[in-house]
Amino acid sequence: MLVGLLGTVFVSPNDFSKVRPKVVVDLRDPKSYQEGHIPGAVNFPVNSFLIAVDSIPFHMPPFDTLVERISSLGIRQGDGVLIYSSAKLPYHYLNVAALYMVLKHLGFKRVFVLNGGYEAWLDAQKPTSDKRGLRGRIRLKARPDSSFLIPLDSLISKDSAGVSVKSSFRLIDLRVPAYYFGVIAPPFYRRTGHIPGATNLPFTFFLKRVKGKSGMYYVLADSARIDSIIKLNFDFARINVLYGNTPREAAFGLLLLDHMRYPREKFRLYLGGFAQWSRETALPVVRYRWE
Repeated sequence: MLVGLLGTVFVSPNDFSKVRPKVVVDLRDPKSYQEGHIPGAVNFPVNSFLIAVDSIPFHMPPFDTLVERISSLGIRQGDGVLIYSSAKLPYHYLNVAALYMVLKHLGFKRVFVLNGGYEAWLDAQKPTSDKRGLRGRIRLKARPDSSFLIPLDSLISKDSAGVSVKSSFRLIDLRVPAYYFGVIAPPFYRRTGHIPGATNLPFTFFLKRVKGKSGMYYVLADSARIDSIIKLNFDFARINVLYGNTPREAAFGLLLLDHMRYPREKFRLYLGGFAQWSRETALPVVRYRWE
């Protein structure tokens, strides 16, 4: 089964020795980690580096706090880092993508993701350990790279007709369709639906589930198919703005587009997402319609 080196970010268990990561980061909960993990891996659950902002989860904390938390991993920007989690559910990839985004925000260059997660590692009969991985804390020096982010104020324009998304942007909504159409909503929404003009491209389109005991999900091994899906939905004559429920879906878009080597100047992440948009009553929303 191919779950491996498709482009530049996702790697298979058999590619582990090729990327030679200095640090392996396990994002699973502490109990799962204690029961077994990749030898030497450091446990770093998602709540170790993300916080809730105005009751909206999975946001990056203030920059100095973020640097302090990542410093506990004992890594510097030039080090190779391999991230993994479970891959039993699609949202596990969102946690991995969130740390990927954080490390890119801090200027890390060599960041890899284990495709298929810990289940792929077990399926490949690779060694495991129940001994805690340890890293010495360092004083990480970093400057924020926000070049791939866009705040709400830069996304919209205001005139006598009201508020709208600037025509230079193409919106890509990475949530599952039920959120996009406004059928369901997490508790931190004020309204349901999607941002007017947004195209729905669920992040789950890029995942496939393995039949059998592991039941794991992995990112599609067919890079040509990924490329065709992206080109069908994106507009590269404009800047494509990715958003989701929280920053995690947008982070998955960053992870995928980096993996496929799309130029950063062609896309941005709107981390506020529909959660922030839904709370701004002056901003319009669309429900029950495909755009």
